[in-house]
Amino acid sequence: MEFLSNNFISEFFVVALKWVYSWMNSYPGAIITVTIAIRLLILPLDLRQKKSARKTAMIQPKVESLKKRYANNPQQLQKKQQELYRKEGVKPLAGCLPMLITLPIFFAFFGAMRVLAAEQTVAFMLNAQHVGESAFSLPSWLWVNNLWQPDAGHEQILPTAAKFISFVQTNMSNISPQSVHMLAQSGMLNIDYSAGVYLTEMADSAGVVGSAIPVYDGLVADIINYNGLAGRMNGWYILPLLAGGTLFLQQKLSMGQNPQMAQQGKMMLYFFPLFSVYICATASTSFALYWLFANLYALAQLLVLNYIYKMRDKKDKPPVIEEAT
Repeated sequence: MEFLSNNFISEFFVVALKWVYSWMNSYPGAIITVTIAIRLLILPLDLRQKKSARKTAMIQPKVESLKKRYANNPQQLQKKQQELYRKEGVKPLAGCLPMLITLPIFFAFFGAMRVLAAEQTVAFMLNAQHVGESAFSLPSWLWVNNLWQPDAGHEQILPTAAKFISFVQTNMSNISPQSVHMLAQSGMLNIDYSAGVYLTEMADSAGVVGSAIPVYDGLVADIINYNGLAGRMNGWYILPLLAGGTLFLQQKLSMGQNPQMAQQGKMMLYFFPLFSVYICATASTSFALYWLFANLYALAQLLVLNYIYKMRDKKDKPPVIEEAT
């Protein structure tokens, strides 16, 4: 399944995010900007889907009537439904197109955030090791202490030694060989291509190797103390909960306009928001930020379109003529 998040689309997002960052000097700002730009690009598809969903909802009483009339004749029912759809200009599959576009973008952006998290985390650790305290300031954002770690109360501000090993091993394709070599030179990693990548140890202040302390752990402790964050975790689950909540509202409003969709999608109404909370609580804050603003944009777009259609329906509705008494 690696191809879902590691493909030319995710590579394009990495390039786009870095380009926007070069102008804004802020990865949160770059993520929000690129997210909105993507949603604007697929706006025509969203509008087509919305139009199709409205038409489907409007002919629902006729569909229900056909179901009652041809309850004992499924073939005839299908034929009559297709005739009704053609007559009313409804394309049932048109509503699936935005989803077919959104899902690849979701996975590709997830992959792009993995690439950036790998590059930025390794670069930060190398700078801290070689430059010193002047490079100890963490890439924080609002309440989150490290943008490249999850916004979660169970996550450390920087990966533990074991997680850093796994992180480097998993992202070897996203980290340049030069960076891996520098990690080894700095004493944070030891490269053994027969056994994989693992942390080296150094002697303690007394020179006793038996009570060795990982170089990486020592550097992490210095960074955390420098930022005054000893004993703190990286976040508070705020972005994951907001991402799940906004997706729930978005789906709830969409289903409220289409009784058939509401009946068929009750499980999805809760599954996808909960899945979003899980993904955002385990992925980097940067991805949670993308998913939250993608949901906020979709929710705002839905509310605006609902208002426009409501005003249009009200205008087109014939006036009620009261009889003279």
